[in-house]
Amino acid sequence: MEWISPVSTLLGAGIGVGATLPADRNRWRRESAESETATRRQLYAEYTAALSRVRTALHEAARTADGPGPGSAEHAREVRARFLAPGAYELRHQLAITAPPEVVAAARSAFIGVTADSEAFERLEAENDATVAELRRVMRRDLGVD
Repeated sequence: MEWISPVSTLLGAGIGVGATLPADRNRWRRESAESETATRRQLYAEYTAALSRVRTALHEAARTADGPGPGSAEHAREVRARFLAPGAYELRHQLAITAPPEVVAAARSAFIGVTADSEAFERLEAENDATVAELRRVMRRDLGVD
């Protein structure tokens, strides 16, 4: 009869551990998912803000009267520098690693929709706005935001 006490203790410990492990695992999964969502939310906000800065910079480059003329090598360098400065290109690569394929595709469309050619920029401005709006819609759906 001396074996009943140790067996009861072991059985109780096994039940306690067995009940705690699934709860801990569920909590870890929930916290991990929340962390991933927060990371994507931050990246999405940074990317859309960078696209906005790119659009503004290119708009300014297209409108600058005192700078180098459109078509010149100097103008092309200025436009390229303005295009790369906001960091959208780098953020797009981060999105490719962390976001689902639908978001990556929408991010690429929004990025390519930005153009440095002043005439094309004016024509595509509304289309670019629409691609960025679609990108935001896809990102919000991925994050579960209505």
